[in-house]
Amino acid sequence: MKKGFYIKGIDEKLYRELKAEAARRGVPLYSLLNDAIRFYLNMRNSLAIETEEDVNNRVYMSLVFSNRFKGKWVVICMGKVLGFADSWDKAVEIMRKYAKKNRVNHGIVAKIGEIIEEEVEILGSTFEMF
Repeated sequence: MKKGFYIKGIDEKLYRELKAEAARRGVPLYSLLNDAIRFYLNMRNSLAIETEEDVNNRVYMSLVFSNRFKGKWVVICMGKVLGFADSWDKAVEIMRKYAKKNRVNHGIVAKIGEIIEEEVEILGSTFEMF
């Protein structure tokens, strides 16, 4: 027999509405709760990806025309410059080290001063190269 659990602080009116909706649909309450949780997590992840991508692109655009870092590879993730490298391999190594410790949705590895528009698949995610 499976054990249940108690959640404190649930709005009683919302709980009753959800229970009534489950009855109207003819499904158990836990099924609707699972669907709602799954929907929330999927929505949160898709919003995080868009937001993280926008922030990373803004950081990249602030560096793209910089003469100070021209010719260097930049690694950007979660809105931060993780580092600069002299080669693609070293830049990817920086990204991989960071990705092992943190949940990464979007990152940019690019050579400053070169504009090449293509996307590269790394670590199971799409990273943009400019």
